[in-house]
Amino acid sequence: MHEYSVVSSLIELCEEHARKNNAFKIEKIVVGIGERSGMDKSLFLSAFETFREESSVCKDAVLDIIEEKVELECKDCNFRFTPQNIDYGICPHCKGKNLDIIKGREMNLLSLEMIGETD
Repeated sequence: MHEYSVVSSLIELCEEHARKNNAFKIEKIVVGIGERSGMDKSLFLSAFETFREESSVCKDAVLDIIEEKVELECKDCNFRFTPQNIDYGICPHCKGKNLDIIKGREMNLLSLEMIGETD
């Protein structure tokens, strides 16, 4: 259930960006969640619904989640690829087994749509 602490931090980050940009309302929050991040999408959405109500800036915000695929790099030949199935064990280029996950474990705030003060 670490989704709740992550969403709490996300709301705080959004509020900070709103303050820095003189925005009084956030309409849309876009996050990228890697398929190997350990985040449960339904729990993440549930936590967002709970925490946004406590934020005057985010209370009407819509959350858009972009699921990011795993990307691997072969340490033997430096080939980067997105596996086509759950078998992450073999490089399709050199058939090596010395692979690193270089993308797909993280969660990132990608963008915010805000309404700010007009001069």
